[in-house]
Amino acid sequence: MRVRSHSERPIKRKARAALRLFADDRGVTAIEYALLGALVVMGLVILITQIGDFVSTPFETIASEL
Repeated sequence: MRVRSHSERPIKRKARAALRLFADDRGVTAIEYALLGALVVMGLVILITQIGDFVSTPFETIASEL
């Protein structure tokens, strides 16, 4: 019978905890939704910037003619 040293136990416990963490997939959905939300926000920022440039040109033209 082999006697385990005290230093082996925390390492095995940490290894088991790491394996459980990698096997847990509950956070995957949240990450996917966060990435999807970030993509939508980036698209909206680009769209609003383009609309702002498109709308500001006629106002600047009218303001310069006044």
